[in-house]
Amino acid sequence: MTKETLLPWLLDNRELNKSQQKALKTLCRQIIAKSNDDKDAEDWFILGVSEQRDENYEEALDAFTFAVELNPDFEAAYKFRAETHVTLQDPASALEDINKALELDSTYAEAYLVRAMLLRNAKEWDKALSDAEAAIANDPENDFAQLQKAKLLYDAGRYADSIAAFTSILEEDPQQVEALSSRGLAYFFEGDAEAALRDIKKARILESGSVVSEFNMGLIMSALPDYTKQAFRHFEKAFRKDRKLLSRYVEMSEDFESDRLIQRLREIVADLETRKEGNFYAMELFDLLEARLKEVDELSKSEA
Repeated sequence: MTKETLLPWLLDNRELNKSQQKALKTLCRQIIAKSNDDKDAEDWFILGVSEQRDENYEEALDAFTFAVELNPDFEAAYKFRAETHVTLQDPASALEDINKALELDSTYAEAYLVRAMLLRNAKEWDKALSDAEAAIANDPENDFAQLQKAKLLYDAGRYADSIAAFTSILEEDPQQVEALSSRGLAYFFEGDAEAALRDIKKARILESGSVVSEFNMGLIMSALPDYTKQAFRHFEKAFRKDRKLLSRYVEMSEDFESDRLIQRLREIVADLETRKEGNFYAMELFDLLEARLKEVDELSKSEA
């Protein structure tokens, strides 16, 4: 497989099959064998993509930088370098690069999505949604863009709008598990635990009882007094699989995500405290969640 045949797959950031992965490694060896003076912008771009896929992000950054130095109009290299900056937690540099990519190509749907996520992390919801809509306008068949728009609506707390957006996705693909679980959580935070439970149950089946789906089942059921025993069992199973699940989520997520969840868990614990006397499973669930929330509080103190 030549550079000319492989490059379109890399530019589109598509998944590579085993044969293509092998071809990429072979091509990279051939490029590395060249002197730096003989490498062109596409060579450096290919090396950057390979390093990025191997999670060698500093090396990827260097390669993409060489690519744009040789070809300052290489919009894809700016977009991929922006993604690398995101991974390296340098949002300012990422935003500069993604703006350059869009300056060079105002129809670049994938670049709009990268910028939408940067704006989301900055809680600039209207701008983020505008970029997601621009991605869809320029690539109407982009299912990922549709999903990202729905998730942005959810992140912004526009739960009814996000439910409608997730529903549209699920009408096309009823087994889109991320849309299903996200719609369930949108129902939950909007206050409709029964509808949330229907979605989360389906998502759990599709995810084969993953630790996150067990946690979500516990979360939804804990808001339904008749399901207190089941809520405890699901939370117990989730924390048995990953005791630090909640603390890790708080560490890795954006503040607006973790704050929303922790606030809801504290409300659940407060409700359980009023019901725990003489109710074994309410007591067990109260103790379990209170212990995990204390770990979160300790984490917050250590980071202060």
